Amino acid sequence: MVDRATGRRVLILGGGAGGLELASQLAGRDGVEVTLVDREMTHLWKPRLHEFAAGTVSSTLAEISFYMLARMRGFHFEQGEVRAVDRTGGRVELAPMHDEEGRELAPARFLAYDLLVVALGGVTPDFGTEGVAENAVRLDRPEDAEDFRTRFAGVMIRARASGMPAEVVIVGSGATGTELAAHLRNSETGFLLRGGKAKAERLLGITILESADVIMPGIDDALRAKLVERLKDLDVKTVTDAKVAEIEPNAVRSVSGERWPADVAVWAAGLIGQPVLKRLADFELDDKGRIRVDRTLRATVDERIYVMGDAASMVPKGSEKPLPPTAQVASQQADYLAETIPLLLKGQPVEPFEYRDRGRLVQLGRAGTVGRIGSGHGDDFLIHGQFATAAYNALQRQHQWKVLGRLRGTVAIFADMLSPAKGPALKLHG
Repeated sequence: MVDRATGRRVLILGGGAGGLELASQLAGRDGVEVTLVDREMTHLWKPRLHEFAAGTVSSTLAEISFYMLARMRGFHFEQGEVRAVDRTGGRVELAPMHDEEGRELAPARFLAYDLLVVALGGVTPDFGTEGVAENAVRLDRPEDAEDFRTRFAGVMIRARASGMPAEVVIVGSGATGTELAAHLRNSETGFLLRGGKAKAERLLGITILESADVIMPGIDDALRAKLVERLKDLDVKTVTDAKVAEIEPNAVRSVSGERWPADVAVWAAGLIGQPVLKRLADFELDDKGRIRVDRTLRATVDERIYVMGDAASMVPKGSEKPLPPTAQVASQQADYLAETIPLLLKGQPVEPFEYRDRGRLVQLGRAGTVGRIGSGHGDDFLIHGQFATAAYNALQRQHQWKVLGRLRGTVAIFADMLSPAKGPALKLHG
């Protein structure tokens, strides 16, 4: 158990959607000392990476300094990469920081904790597929988005000059792949010649490959039908039962021998735990490399360590599968831990975490918004049009309110809406 005499130091590893929401809500509660660790200087909501990649980010609240947020919200921020967790000593080791030439900028550091929260997120696995590392882009980090954007701009400029459409092939029809396709179709208009036609009617061909027999496995048929309809409106080609064998330098090849020309290939096939989770400590991991936790999000091997978001593997009561690695799950877990941790520090009993599925909303640019929302009690309903867009916008603003606080968030959001780059993020909240 946490020592109630001194147990006030809460260390949160990872400043993604869940980790930052938790730090912002927990800071200042009952004298809790909160420290957030992240290797980046700024917070970027990972579900928005496809927007950065496509160049369609429309909100000045897209990226916010951790240092500024720490001062604003009352927690401490430590920039660095997590190397190991010393469970016996109750401390975390951060690796030294180096510049591009390899010179050490900051030495290794050790941060003590009384209660640790691991929120290090997940990454896109290649499943051993040949050529992914060498020839495809995976949208896991801001650097990946920058890499894609550079490649995309280059092939689009070439397409405009030659009259031969550029081809982008996206492997995976989940949130990242589907919404990236929609944003790329929007970005295409920026490369059209003003006052005249380009050499080709279409500068960009977009293909989504899905290994399952349906697009976006896991959603209901009614929502899928709407989604497929909107993708068709955007002239996005979808191919199911496409099991990819290799990403070649200029094409994607399936197990059955089919080939799709690809000037840029994007690998968006699923999500697993960060590889560092295997090295942090002797955690119990599931088959996707995520840390197993009980129904209070506590790691099975240590009562002082809690895990949330994409790093956690929690099987709800009555279910056989862990909760999905989504922003919605991470946000609800952040709310839960913000209320639970003060009780834990006082030695009081806590209730288990209960997830409420609020549905999904898909924003596909000019093809509109579709989705399914509800209370999480089985009474969900399909929505589309202006009501769907309004519901989607509300979900985005909730995250910003939690991070900035209700008053500051409202002021910042209002100013953001009046700025030249107005508008909320376009994402799938699920």
